[in-house]
Amino acid sequence: MSIRDFRLGLTSKALILLCGVLLITLVGLIGFNHDNLKSFFLQGRSQVIENQQYQLQRYYRDVRSRLQSVTQTQSYRFNQLDSGQTEQLDAIFDSYWQDLHSNSELPIRSVSVIDSQQGLKYEFGYIAHSEKALEWMLSAADNPEQKWLLDCPLTCRLIMATDLELADGNEHYRIFYSLDSLRLLELFPASQSSHHFLVELNSDQSVSLLYAESAFKTAIQAIVKQLVAEDIVNGVEQMTGQLGLFELHAFRVNSTSHSRPVYYAVINDISTQVSQLKRADYNNFLFGIAALFFAGAIVVFALSPPFRRVRRTIDNLPLLARSSHNLFRRNLKPNKRRLVQDESDELNHALVRLSYQLEALEQQLKSRAEELEWVANYDGLTDLPNRRKFERMVNQKVEHKRHGCLLMVDLDNFKYVNDISGHGAGDEMLRQVSSSLEKLLPNNTLLARISGDEFAIYLEGTSLVYAEVVAQRIISILAQVSVPGHNIIHTAAACVGIVAFPEHGNSFEDLMAKADICNNQAKEQGKNCVVSFQAETADSELAKKHYWLDLAQNAIERDSLELVYQPIMNNSQNKVEHYEVLLRVRDELGQLHSPYQLILAAEKNGQIDKIDLWVVQQALQQMETNLRNGYKDRLAINLSARSFCSEKVISRIAREFVSRNITGDMIIFEITETAALPNMKQAEEHILRLKSLGCAIALDDFGVGYSSFHSLKQLPFDFLKIDGSFVREILNQHQDRVFIQALVGIANKLGHKTIAEFVESEALNNELISLGVDYSQGYYIGKPASARYFWQFDKASAVLALQGT
Repeated sequence: MSIRDFRLGLTSKALILLCGVLLITLVGLIGFNHDNLKSFFLQGRSQVIENQQYQLQRYYRDVRSRLQSVTQTQSYRFNQLDSGQTEQLDAIFDSYWQDLHSNSELPIRSVSVIDSQQGLKYEFGYIAHSEKALEWMLSAADNPEQKWLLDCPLTCRLIMATDLELADGNEHYRIFYSLDSLRLLELFPASQSSHHFLVELNSDQSVSLLYAESAFKTAIQAIVKQLVAEDIVNGVEQMTGQLGLFELHAFRVNSTSHSRPVYYAVINDISTQVSQLKRADYNNFLFGIAALFFAGAIVVFALSPPFRRVRRTIDNLPLLARSSHNLFRRNLKPNKRRLVQDESDELNHALVRLSYQLEALEQQLKSRAEELEWVANYDGLTDLPNRRKFERMVNQKVEHKRHGCLLMVDLDNFKYVNDISGHGAGDEMLRQVSSSLEKLLPNNTLLARISGDEFAIYLEGTSLVYAEVVAQRIISILAQVSVPGHNIIHTAAACVGIVAFPEHGNSFEDLMAKADICNNQAKEQGKNCVVSFQAETADSELAKKHYWLDLAQNAIERDSLELVYQPIMNNSQNKVEHYEVLLRVRDELGQLHSPYQLILAAEKNGQIDKIDLWVVQQALQQMETNLRNGYKDRLAINLSARSFCSEKVISRIAREFVSRNITGDMIIFEITETAALPNMKQAEEHILRLKSLGCAIALDDFGVGYSSFHSLKQLPFDFLKIDGSFVREILNQHQDRVFIQALVGIANKLGHKTIAEFVESEALNNELISLGVDYSQGYYIGKPASARYFWQFDKASAVLALQGT
């Protein structure tokens, strides 16, 4: 197992941490207790040493006191002494010495009598004083504070001073007793665990033994050999030798030698005390270990239950991920209620609350997911399946080879419903259409709304003939759908394209593309009809469609576009005043054709803005040429609905006027009512912007589709163009004549000029003039032609004009 795989549980970590803390505490306590025991030990040893020093000093004081007592007891010998009897005094001191030497237990080797005035007067016994000792005795004769001195010339002697006061008080002597210090030390009462000896420090820091107890002299000599002067001065806490484990302490003795000081040394056997100290440390350690295990047992006993509960909680947490909330709460439920709650219980309570919250959240998410799934697969307006779901279900049928027919229902002129009456009316029509289709079709029929105004139906197990019958019934039932709009009643109509599986395609995309071709053919045939897929015309229809889409993308680059101009007559002056600019498309053979298919394709692939701007640029360029050559005829330029609604296109047109220095009063822009109706406020803003340049505005194709007089009142038009469908038959149709007459009256009242289209005969033109129409346009006035047909330029002047630019 690698280090990364190694893991410790929370219980183990907590126990290890607590044991570590307890161990550190134990070590600290053991160390603290050891220091205290050692301190007590050292304090005890210090007291022992001080007591030994005190005992030695007391012993010397006792010896001196005995000598002083002896001296005082001998004062009677001098009471009968006659004055001046020196020989007698000598005899008395000699007798005193003989008695002292014979009877004293003290190791007295000599006695010296010193008179404070005469100096050294008598000496008895073995005299071996050093000169410094004699000097000290002479000086001590007048200084009672100096009581004893150690003199070691050859052997060490302890000189103690006593005072002898004669009875008459006239004479005073200081008697100095010289005692054998070695013998005196032997008489010192010592314990069995301590030994004393005298040492002398040499100048080379070595130590010389002066005296040692005879019984232990060999062992002490071995110890002294290991010592240096520093050990004597500072002492040694622990040493080992023949005498076992011992300590050493020494006290300096007042001696006649200053260069070689003498120390009274004591060694104490401390093996028992050290053994007791070690035993105390051992007991302290055992107690600490026992305390550690006891504390650990308490910790384990106290923490194991909550940690087991935490472990149980951790083990059950995956149940939340599996949404097993009831089992999770059941497993976390305690077996019995505890009087004392802890954090593990609080954690369990919190997790139980969390499980309820997660369960509620999952229910919400599930409900939301179902809603999103519904939104992703169904149309929110009609509650029908959308294109995504329809495609998936058709693919399943294709995959399982369930033959049938796909019907695409495309509503006619649905855009006008939204434009004229708003999206509310359009939505209501869509709901009614979907409801009518659901009532018409069997319950198991796959019906979907696949786009804004398109519905799709898959009739499983039906033939093309039966599908055509169903399609005709669809057209019939949709004709009954009517929706009230803005001052108008909208009725539904539709084209239906039919394709069969597998005869016409083996995939959803193929079937939908061919159904779309059928719908386009239906619209070309006049709408509100049924078209079934015909293989012989499909390829050419599809090729034609791709041709116009490609041409819309590249017409300008290929130089496939050309402008022609159609004159418009001022009926009151019988004079042509302006020309409408018309677009034509040149084919590979150079023949010009109507731009209808090109405009449809351009609107579909988003190229219509570019084509409209090209028309404006070319028309303004022609206007520049006309003005240079003295022609002041106005030009009327058509703008598509998309271009008119584009802020970018309107701004670009304004820049073209500025760059070419052409006044706007030479240009008329023609727009359709469908360009203005979707957003009346924006339409008014764009019309006013063009009029600010000086341009005039004409409303084209009025009367077609869903024309409304509201737009005439709302928008500031200058010209109103009457659609040719009302003009052609006014000589035969009284209703058309009444309509035009009423329209002219309204236009005159609103200040608009009227223009009649499709004027193809003199009689028709005269009738229009009698009705008050201001302008006429049609083949009778003039057919569309190129610019050079209407405006003849002098080539020389044109060249000069070009050179001057």
